[in-house]
Amino acid sequence: MLSGTAVVVLVAGAAGTAYALSGDGGAAQKASTTAKVQRGTVDLTVSATGAVEPLESRKLRFTASAAVTELHVRAGDQVRAGAVLARIDDAAVKEEVEAAQSTVDSAREAVDKASSSSSGSTTCAAPAAYSSVSPGESASASPSPSPSATHSPAPSRAASTAPSRGTSATGCATTGTGGTTSRGGGNSSSDPLLSAQQQLNNAELALDQARTKLAGTVITAPVDGRVLSVAGTTGGNANANSDFIVLAGTNDIAVRAQFTEAEVADLAVAQQVRITLPDRAGEPLTGAVLQIDPAGTTSNRLVRYAALMTFDAPPEGLLFGQSATVAVITKRVTDVLYVPTTAVGADGTVTVRANGRDERRTVGIGLRGDVSTEIRSGLQAGDEVLVNGR
Repeated sequence: MLSGTAVVVLVAGAAGTAYALSGDGGAAQKASTTAKVQRGTVDLTVSATGAVEPLESRKLRFTASAAVTELHVRAGDQVRAGAVLARIDDAAVKEEVEAAQSTVDSAREAVDKASSSSSGSTTCAAPAAYSSVSPGESASASPSPSPSATHSPAPSRAASTAPSRGTSATGCATTGTGGTTSRGGGNSSSDPLLSAQQQLNNAELALDQARTKLAGTVITAPVDGRVLSVAGTTGGNANANSDFIVLAGTNDIAVRAQFTEAEVADLAVAQQVRITLPDRAGEPLTGAVLQIDPAGTTSNRLVRYAALMTFDAPPEGLLFGQSATVAVITKRVTDVLYVPTTAVGADGTVTVRANGRDERRTVGIGLRGDVSTEIRSGLQAGDEVLVNGR
């Protein structure tokens, strides 16, 4: 028979949970839970739910209307960049290319012909020499043995250098089948070479367009991606004015989520994001804020703003439209001392357990995170604090 009250203290595990049993048969009561001060990272996040969607879809179509001869994909397929997705009958377009090539060949011959016809011949007259011989008097090659007693006035320099009627200032004229053109004069009213060159330019442009149209009879994947939809089947007709295949790039995937006015105030582009998918709960996925809509939407008087979060590395087999939970890290401190947030009182105090005794202590607090709180002073790594039962 024991007199008085016996107290037995049981300490369970590293969590530091202590229980007191009263000797008078009273029920066991949970006294407290402790945790040690650690060094690491403290995060403050804003969370929301959203859905996975492609950032940009590529709408692919043929350049001509014809029957579909090949179709290698269906909705949901993953494709690689450069892969052939579909073809149409290109016989009619090939005929257009051949006709355009024939027109170019004829136009080139016309340019060559016009170029050789307009080359022409050029004649030049020798320039008149300065002379004191009277008009109508022929100049002798040798001087007269006896000079004349009288001489007619010598013509002026201007008179002796004036060009004769029908010649250019240099005494040259060009004659060809296209007409006569003086080197210093104006162009003729028509230029066969210029006209032929213009026709060749137009023909070459039409050939380029025909070749582009022929290339468009085959649809290839511009990027790695997933096929969202296919508008036809093999043997059916494809319309050049309608999208035939819609493709979403595998790297252009984001989560669109809605945030309240208070939450969006802390968001910023490029902030880190933790993403959780229902079918990949144990797989850590990270990303970043890509865009925040400047205009909100109102529902039941609550204004929400949409934001896009991209994946750092999109997982394989990701489904568009599936739900996702995002936690945007709005604030973060690293390499700091921290304790569980539940261990810190509103007045900035913690209860420290040392040598079996509890001591109330005021500490310096930094960032109050979702799970942990930064401790700037008053504690050291390894100190033990009460998490509940403060």
